[in-house]
Amino acid sequence: MTLGPRVGRFGGRCSRDTRAQTGLDFVVGVGLFLLVLGFLVQFVPGMLAPYSDDAELPTVAERVATRLTDAALGDPTSPGELDRTNTTAFFAGGDPDPEAVAAGYSVNVTADGNVTGSPTDPLFHSVGDAPPDDGTVAVVRRVVSIEGEDVLLTVRVWK
Repeated sequence: MTLGPRVGRFGGRCSRDTRAQTGLDFVVGVGLFLLVLGFLVQFVPGMLAPYSDDAELPTVAERVATRLTDAALGDPTSPGELDRTNTTAFFAGGDPDPEAVAAGYSVNVTADGNVTGSPTDPLFHSVGDAPPDDGTVAVVRRVVSIEGEDVLLTVRVWK
């Protein structure tokens, strides 16, 4: 058994078949490394996103908009059609219905359009706190109808 380097017959130099790595081996290894690194950079953030705090905001905003347009302000049998009396009372109240929002969330509901039927009615109504400038805010917009008039209902939800 020999422990030293193998010495070939060609003047003390190692023969070509005993070299450890060729250029092609190096290129394949680096290519595989970059492929795996690219996969990790692309897919790991997406796998971790459902566990972040802000991932549920769009779902909560959608749920609030659906509850408002189908139950609180309208009739579930006629989606997209709001009741003028309920809508006027909602925007005159100053605060959104606490049952329409999950605990721990803030909500702002705005209506861009005539919700009272009066010709002097302002075309913009807002209920709830103003959304923050810094932070994540989920926004859902719905075009609804109040006695034949189109109104843009915007729901903003944040934590």
